[in-house]
Amino acid sequence: MQRLHLFNCSNDLALAQGSKEYIAPKSVTQMERDLAPLPWWWANEGDAVLLPQGADKRAVENFFSQYNRDIIFITEDEGYNTLRIGAGCDFRPSPWGWSRASAERFRRFGMPGTLLPTDRAIEIMRALSSREFAAEYVVKLLNETVLSEHKTILAGDKMRFIKSLEELQTPERTIFKSPWSSSGRGVFAANNLDEPSIREKLTGFITRQGGFIADKLYDKILDFALEYYITPDGKARFLGYSVFVAGGNGYYGHNIVAPQDTLKELITKSGCPEELLDTLITAHSTLLTTTLSGKYSGVVGIDMLTARENGNIVVHPCIEINLRMNIGVLAIMVNSLTDCTDCKLVPASGCMFGAAVIKQKLHIAPIKSRSK
Repeated sequence: MQRLHLFNCSNDLALAQGSKEYIAPKSVTQMERDLAPLPWWWANEGDAVLLPQGADKRAVENFFSQYNRDIIFITEDEGYNTLRIGAGCDFRPSPWGWSRASAERFRRFGMPGTLLPTDRAIEIMRALSSREFAAEYVVKLLNETVLSEHKTILAGDKMRFIKSLEELQTPERTIFKSPWSSSGRGVFAANNLDEPSIREKLTGFITRQGGFIADKLYDKILDFALEYYITPDGKARFLGYSVFVAGGNGYYGHNIVAPQDTLKELITKSGCPEELLDTLITAHSTLLTTTLSGKYSGVVGIDMLTARENGNIVVHPCIEINLRMNIGVLAIMVNSLTDCTDCKLVPASGCMFGAAVIKQKLHIAPIKSRSK
């Protein structure tokens, strides 16, 4: 079945709030509106991309006509029946990420409930999207037999989920994270705050989201990720590597757009042995298949890092799990569909929605409406 794609980058925030009536902040809503055609980059031939009500569909179609790809654009006010009748087939919903809010958006578009996940399925995906699940996952991963000979270089054993301040022991270099947040929001390091300020922030995490993650604040060398796709029959398929830049508190900067061989070389040169990297690809594939089969189908990104520790280099095999589409996969697709290599993928304004390379930065920006 063909897919109907929706760019809802506010989904992590919607998961935290939990309501189908979630309304994103104005700045995020504007970003979603401006970048609504973004799924074109990862859509398959014959898929459709949902644009917001009132979007200038003609400008979008005119721009993408320069590429020889059969992707349909449809606005929310046109409705699902218009899409289904025009294409002659049904479409499977494929948002950036699943939440009660994204399901409600498809429902309002007119998509039949039989094509949407149940409330129970969405609650399961919400739990799997929590950093609490990532903390549990790391424990299982580090106990995988195939990784036993690499234990001296693997980090991650300090990562834990905490539900009460009574459980908290605050070393000087600790990073704290709320269970659900986006692009570094809900993340802070303890080394720049006094203890009362730390406890106040963590009390807020507990009150709003039931707990928080505590992990060691590493002397980071490189941020990177392993990207997977969980097939409808539950198997984890490796898509490729992504390399990105994030600040000390987790704020996202940009992704590197480059061939996979180049990205792998960056990772290994940062201190992750090639043998360990290959083993981690297999170990994650096995564990993702075991834990997600029957519960989720779609993209999964495993954020990792290399770091300096006591004069050595260590590899954290799972800083976070992104149970949704992500910019790393977008970077892989941009590299495969354009001649852009060794560029930075960053949001921008003032250019068309294409792959415009400006001072070695690949700008993805909204299409400007053309006068009619």
